[in-house]
Amino acid sequence: MQRVISSFITGACFLASACAQAQGSFGSSFGTPELLPPEQAFVVSQPEADVIVITIAEGTYLYDERTMVQNDSGDILKTQRSESTMYDDPLFGPTPIHKKALRMKVSDAPNLMVLTYQGCADIGFCYPPQQTELSFSR
Repeated sequence: MQRVISSFITGACFLASACAQAQGSFGSSFGTPELLPPEQAFVVSQPEADVIVITIAEGTYLYDERTMVQNDSGDILKTQRSESTMYDDPLFGPTPIHKKALRMKVSDAPNLMVLTYQGCADIGFCYPPQQTELSFSR
């Protein structure tokens, strides 16, 4: 009887070890997903005085409604944006997001603007709101 119990315990330990190695740290055999820092997940550029482009890394997305441009007085500026897609967010319900890139043309762009944006990684991590000051000499 003791031999049967010992064999059972050895087999269970071997099986548990094999499962743990196959699952990885996120419970998947696809390896550990890499979480990018926000400045790599969302790269901001200003190719023209009135144009802001946010390049969005693969595996991340940007909330349209949490992206805004303000002047130095805090007034929200009107923007024309590239098309968004609807995403059924587990917390917020259907919400417009951007993948790959967001291009915004700012109406009556001042020399100094403040860009605020927030996005998430597809693995379920949401970045805290980010803020970038943009200036453009004409």
